[in-house]
Amino acid sequence: MQNILINDDFGKSIKRLRSILPVLSFSLLIITYLISAVIMGIFHGQNAPNWGFTIAAFLVPLAIQAGRGTLVFFFQLNPAHIQGRLSFGIIAATILLVLSLIEAYLVMAPYGLSWIISVCTLMVIGWVIEVMILKETIFATQIELFQDKDRWHEVQRFYVAQTELQKFIKDLNSGKVSALHQSEQQVEAQLPQSLPTENKTLSLLEEINQHLQGKDYRPSLNGKVKGRK
Repeated sequence: MQNILINDDFGKSIKRLRSILPVLSFSLLIITYLISAVIMGIFHGQNAPNWGFTIAAFLVPLAIQAGRGTLVFFFQLNPAHIQGRLSFGIIAATILLVLSLIEAYLVMAPYGLSWIISVCTLMVIGWVIEVMILKETIFATQIELFQDKDRWHEVQRFYVAQTELQKFIKDLNSGKVSALHQSEQQVEAQLPQSLPTENKTLSLLEEINQHLQGKDYRPSLNGKVKGRK
C-alpha cells in the first residue's frame, strides 16, 4: 500500500540534502575560518606602522585559524583513537573561541558594539559547526570500526592492554610491584632449602649405583673385565 502521509518529492530532497551536507558543512567551516581571519587582519592592519606589520596582521590570524582547525580535527587521522564526549578537539575549540572573542572585543571596541556583536556571532557559529562536525565524525568512526569485526576486536584488545599497562605503571610507582618481586625472590630462595631430604636421597642413590657398577665391572691387570664371582 502506498504511504500517502509522506511526500515522495520531500523525501528525495532530504536524501539529496543528506548527500551534500558533509561537503557543505566543511565548506562553511573553512569559509568561517577565512572570514574571521580576514576581518581580524583588516582591523589589525589599520593600526600597523608599516607594510611588515600590515602583512603580519593578515598572516597571524590565518595561521591561528589553520592551527585551530588542525587541533580540533587532528585525532581523526587515526580512527582507532576513540574520543569521549569531552574530547581534546572540543576543549581546544572552546578555549580558542574564548580567546577569539576577547581579541574581537579589544580590537573592535573603538568601532562600536554592532561590529563586536557581528564578529562574535560569526565566531560562535564557527564554533558550533566545529563541535557538530567533530561529534558526527567521532560517531561515524565508531560505526566504521564496529562494522569491521576484526578491527573492532583488535581495538578492544589494544585498549584492554593499554589499561593493564597503565595499572602496572601505577603499581610500579606506588611500590606494589617491587614488593611483589621481592616476595617472589624470597620464595625462590626458600625452594632449595625446603627439599633437603630429596637431594640427600638422590645423592645416596647415585653413590649406591656407582658402588654396584664398581663391583660388577672391575678391570683386571691384562685389561679384561672380570665379573663378580
